[in-house]
Amino acid sequence: MNTLAVLIPVKSSGAKSRLSRVLSDRERREFVGLLLTDLLKELGRAHLLASTYVISSDGKILEQARREVANGVHEPRDEGVNAAVVRGIRAAGKSDYLVLPSDLPLANSTHIEHLLKMKASGPALVIVPSLSFNGTNALLFSPRDGLELSYDDDSFWNHLRSAARVGIKCGISSREELMFDVDSPADLENLVSVKSEKPSVKFAREASR
Repeated sequence: MNTLAVLIPVKSSGAKSRLSRVLSDRERREFVGLLLTDLLKELGRAHLLASTYVISSDGKILEQARREVANGVHEPRDEGVNAAVVRGIRAAGKSDYLVLPSDLPLANSTHIEHLLKMKASGPALVIVPSLSFNGTNALLFSPRDGLELSYDDDSFWNHLRSAARVGIKCGISSREELMFDVDSPADLENLVSVKSEKPSVKFAREASR
């Protein structure tokens, strides 16, 4: 899909602050980098890396994205996910966008391709909720359809309500691997039990010892 761009907003200041009870500042920064690397490698396996845009105010994150042959989009400061996505859209100039958080350690290329196939089958919007159903873990959409971005509290339901207002058909994926993200110590503990050799998973196992 040469009309598609993947957008990955990455927060700079205070990233993964809810993990501060179990990880130091240095460990949290390392973990954020490993999560991003793992996701970019899966996007590479899905042949989407050249059209992937990492949006961040953190120069080291942008350098990391470029080392992985993704595109880095600098924002002057953290202004939230909605603003980062809009900046990514302007930089990429495509007609379709897949927005992913950087912390999807269980996601692989097959799961990402599954979303693209869903979109190709008819719905104008494909969305993946978080496990708690209050967040949006993947959003595949076309800005021309008029969807209002709503990456705030209860974003999954806000996006569905916006889609209903503009009258576009939605597809909802409940792939647990895409619904799982790492925000809390409990999430980190759950990640430890995953049988995977991804660097982010191995880091979680080491950090829990």
